[in-house]
Amino acid sequence: MWTCSGTPGRASATHYPLCPAGQSVRRVGEFPSCWNGAGTDSEDHRSHVTFPDPVIGACPTGTVAIPRLRITVSYRVPPGRSFAIDSFPDQQRKAVTDHFDFENLMPEPLMDRVVDCINTGRTC
Repeated sequence: MWTCSGTPGRASATHYPLCPAGQSVRRVGEFPSCWNGAGTDSEDHRSHVTFPDPVIGACPTGTVAIPRLRITVSYRVPPGRSFAIDSFPDQQRKAVTDHFDFENLMPEPLMDRVVDCINTGRTC
């Protein structure tokens, strides 16, 4: 989702926003947090995970909750100026082509601490 740092409700999944002076452009990437419980990947790299129901917040039947990951990146852009973050001309610099990837490079001892924190119900 693309949005402005100080303008709630101004958000788009398909267009870069033009933000008022003093606000930054924000890209918020939300990863799926419901897992099918079986595979760590799928043929389409997506169907093994899904998002919780947006109204009730619960995972769909047949899936289990996994830790939620949200990444927020802020950009300083001159107010009222058109811009594009994507530098791939073949993608036509469209906001909708932007995406996030996650690679776990966490050392095993740190991962053990994170797993313990999550499994004991704390906010980490």
